Amino acid sequence: MLILPRRLFWATLSHAIFSQYGEIMAACLNLMNVPIKDFFRESLRQNYGIDNEESFETVFSACASFMFIGLAISFAIMGRLMDGFGRKETILLRSFLGIIGSLFMLTSLLLNRFELYVIGHLVAGMLQGLRVVLIIWIAECSPDSKRGFSSLFINSGGVIMTLLVTPLCLPTVWGTQHLWFLLPCITALLATIHLIVTVFLPQSPKYLFIQKNDEENARRALEFYYSSDGGPKEIDGAIREMIHENKQASKRNYGILDILQNRTHRFSLFLVSICSLVPVFSGLNIKSQYLVQLLISYGLSQSQSTIAIMVISAISLPISFIAPLIIEKYGRRPIFVLLTWLCAFEWLGLAIPEMANNFGFKFDVRWIFACLAAVLGQAAVNLGMLVMAPIMISELCPLNIRAKVSQATQVPPIAIAVLEVFMFPSLRAHFGFSMFLFLATCCAALATILHTQMLETAGLAVDEIVARLSGEPTLTRSNTSKNQKSIISQKMGQTASKTQQPTVPSVQTVPVVTPGFGRAQTMLDVAQYQPVASETGPAGLQRSSSDTALNTSTSTAAQTACQKSYQQSLEWGRNEQFLKLAHTFHTNNY
Repeated sequence: MLILPRRLFWATLSHAIFSQYGEIMAACLNLMNVPIKDFFRESLRQNYGIDNEESFETVFSACASFMFIGLAISFAIMGRLMDGFGRKETILLRSFLGIIGSLFMLTSLLLNRFELYVIGHLVAGMLQGLRVVLIIWIAECSPDSKRGFSSLFINSGGVIMTLLVTPLCLPTVWGTQHLWFLLPCITALLATIHLIVTVFLPQSPKYLFIQKNDEENARRALEFYYSSDGGPKEIDGAIREMIHENKQASKRNYGILDILQNRTHRFSLFLVSICSLVPVFSGLNIKSQYLVQLLISYGLSQSQSTIAIMVISAISLPISFIAPLIIEKYGRRPIFVLLTWLCAFEWLGLAIPEMANNFGFKFDVRWIFACLAAVLGQAAVNLGMLVMAPIMISELCPLNIRAKVSQATQVPPIAIAVLEVFMFPSLRAHFGFSMFLFLATCCAALATILHTQMLETAGLAVDEIVARLSGEPTLTRSNTSKNQKSIISQKMGQTASKTQQPTVPSVQTVPVVTPGFGRAQTMLDVAQYQPVASETGPAGLQRSSSDTALNTSTSTAAQTACQKSYQQSLEWGRNEQFLKLAHTFHTNNY
């Protein structure tokens, strides 16, 4: 049995394999560092007469930072693309840009113009940024209990694909000045296949229903993605969740000032911002451009450095396979806190060989410390560091503020990353290992903030999460989780000890939110929390004396009224009528 519904599984798998052209293009400058540097040096000498090594390093660092300029551009336009153009259409544009960027990299070698490679590198940065839209799209297409799994599945695909192309970058294969262009050929092929596959996939159901008010096509999209799980009941439940999510917003469009003035949305913005800063202060950006150079400075050759990168990726690879499972089993909060601490320890590990270089203690095995540290950093990536912010955006934010939050939380970190990459050679020369210690301290601070402030969101519907953030009482839980019946049986199956309960003047809310308890049981909650003599089991769960196990006739009447009201609410399909029914039912009976 597939972990995801059948069609959703194959859609996610195709994204996990064929959408990774952006990651490979971004890694090309690091994996092919020596031959591409030689190409840049030759192009600068022939076209601009630059022979000075110091001038060359300055130009090369500036070119490396263009990827982050591309990231900033993509985040600046992402909001308009997501809401105006659509999730699916944005990914189609991303695939087209992948083809264009690969062609720029290819023609740069043919024309001996490094500027064309820089343009391709900038496009690679845009592809990295638009990957956030892909994560949000697949999360919106997934049941609540599988959002983290599908998001991490795509992240793991990127790790595995990068590992597979790394051996091709060895000097004995394609890692030469005349053959490195074959790697962009692979990315062009992947982008073309992904473009074709995406054409046949439906749009995001939430985008269709909430943004476009198109319930008919939203239902068709749900039927496609929930094919193996979803009968009419499952699809009706997903539609009701989207109605509730849409009700969380008081108006259709939010600006940044509106978000900052809303306490709930402001806190969501804060949590997403913290998650967005983790990759910036981790070693990821520096390693993407300078890891080979660092390993060479710690005593390895270019060939040995490439092999070391392959070993680092291979050692941490198993985490990619288990990450989609453990993020649903253990939740977001412990995983995100753990991977942030791994980033802090990575900088501490890199500080050891750097300190040895600074003080002249160049012992032969100092590269081992750097490789062990890089394993910790790669483990953090495999656990989902790059999808932390997209997951939080898809879970903490109602649909109408996701684009704005994405834009607001991604652009400032990218500005920091551009400066970080551009200034790294200079900062390393002036501050040495102390810069590594500073970045380790920043990661430790972010881990502490996540540990103390982050809300667990695994398996919960978006409207449930937003209601919890705002402190509102909630009646409902996710409709698209799989543990609905177990919660009811747990309530009804406890050994009882009698306690008298006072009369409650309003609809009783569910005291503990457990992922998987559906909206379909809302009226049952009202019936089971009747203010009469109730009984408490060993686990402290209350039961009404009119429970099925205690009073069959009362329970039967309550369930009959509940089922009738529930069917009417399904026909009406609107939140207001449903809550009025709950209130009327409670008032008439209690």
